[in-house]
Amino acid sequence: MIYKLVVFIALFLPLAQITAARKEKSPAIASYVTAPSGAPTIILDAGHGGTDMGARSKAPYCEEKRMCLQTARLVRKYLNQLGYHVVMTRNSDAFVSLPNRVEIANQASGDLFVSVHFNSSRSPMAQGIEIFFCDGKEDRVRSQSSRKLASAILGRVIRRTMANSRGVKKGNFYVIRETAMPAVLVEGGFISNPEERSALRTREYQEKLARGIADGVDHFLKKG
Repeated sequence: MIYKLVVFIALFLPLAQITAARKEKSPAIASYVTAPSGAPTIILDAGHGGTDMGARSKAPYCEEKRMCLQTARLVRKYLNQLGYHVVMTRNSDAFVSLPNRVEIANQASGDLFVSVHFNSSRSPMAQGIEIFFCDGKEDRVRSQSSRKLASAILGRVIRRTMANSRGVKKGNFYVIRETAMPAVLVEGGFISNPEERSALRTREYQEKLARGIADGVDHFLKKG
């Protein structure tokens, strides 16, 4: 009898420990699965990447492609917390062509497309945030929705960052012209402006910008 009891303990105890360990790990695993079934799909397009560095500054040195990716990842985090499914056109320092970005968005059947960029100007005084949409004459519904999305995002980004608003503008950029869903391109500030660049390089400011973008997307989808 004692022998059977020892065997039982030897077999049962490890299994119980494994089961307990799995239960302890399950909340951490579940925390990554935030989007419920049927949740809207948001396409996040981090501008540039790889050999395409975008705008740059020498003092202090910074590259647009890095800030685009950092900010887009933060936007993804906040959209996930709000319950949205997010697809990124790039999630590393890789070059992705414009047609491939559009293909990713259209194949994913995204509900919205948001491209994240930062601005540059010959004038070091230029500053502020502007958002572009494509005013396509052949699809007025998509154009109107894109304009509303741009307005929703801009309002909340300005509220978060307290940056200068340069408004919602028409643009003919490839990624917002060729995508099948409402699409906007966010220019989150000027790398060429020394004061604005100092803010843009900080995690704190990128958090504010990302929260504003996510809030705008959420407002648009819930209230139109």
